[in-house]
Amino acid sequence: MAGRRQEKKGVVDKEEEWRSYLAPERLQVLKEMEPWVEEHVLPLLKSVEASWQPSDLLPDPAALGSDGFHEACIELRERAAGVPDELLVCLVANMVTEEALPTYPSGLNRLEVVRDATGADATAWARWIRGWSAEENRHGDVLNRYMHLSGRFDMREVERTVQRLIRDGMTVHAPASPFHGFVYVAIFEADPDAAVRAMAYMMRRRIDMPTAFINDGRHSGGDFYARFIAIAEKAGTYTLSDYRGILQHLIRQWGVEELTAGLSGEGRRAQDYLAALPNKIQRMEEKAHDRAVKAGKKPTPVPISWIFDRPISVVLP
Repeated sequence: MAGRRQEKKGVVDKEEEWRSYLAPERLQVLKEMEPWVEEHVLPLLKSVEASWQPSDLLPDPAALGSDGFHEACIELRERAAGVPDELLVCLVANMVTEEALPTYPSGLNRLEVVRDATGADATAWARWIRGWSAEENRHGDVLNRYMHLSGRFDMREVERTVQRLIRDGMTVHAPASPFHGFVYVAIFEADPDAAVRAMAYMMRRRIDMPTAFINDGRHSGGDFYARFIAIAEKAGTYTLSDYRGILQHLIRQWGVEELTAGLSGEGRRAQDYLAALPNKIQRMEEKAHDRAVKAGKKPTPVPISWIFDRPISVVLP
């Protein structure tokens, strides 16, 4: 009974913590940042006229003519023929992540203050969400077309994966507080205590990749995601070391360790937690490697539907 009461109290405390970020005075900080977003964030978006488009990077039949397009496709296929299966799988996962774009603005529009209430709001935050989404849309398009032209993929299986991921969505381990959804240096300057506590809140709960529910039709989401992570580790496209490096960069970029004024006791504890986290991740990485060596696990062949069920041998967790 005591254990259940303690657990329930912990849940209530956590809910009270994140609900405090929705207090009017806290949200006012984000409202007052609107001119800063207008001046510093929106200019990062390129105009449509200055942006590359998928047709700029891939063979274009209208520009090349029938013979030129045919020759360009042959050259593309010859170059794609040498790409290892591990990298092909990582390419599919990246493309699927990009094609699941409808999920991401939906998540951003959960957040108070910054949400695009009408779908065409003129606020700086809303224009940024739409502009970012418009730029991102090109990434999935160019990868999809490349994959189709390369002939290396079972595109029907890939397309089914995209549909499943959009249908299944993603779990956002964050409240409707913009402090938990956006991180800028200006937020740390405007409300350092709220910003550092929100960042620690998110890191303690771990930030899932958008592809956490991905599956290739042969395995369930969580089961396949673990297999994909093992393949990405083997290919070296994204490893725990990369994750740690990104975290270290962000901690430096946002000046987390330099914060002094305006921190409560909880804020200082959050700061200490974040400062120590990269080293903790490195120790986890080293221990995981040592465990794998001691266990002497043998690679398991994992057939992947995206590449016509060709197996990739990886050491599974």
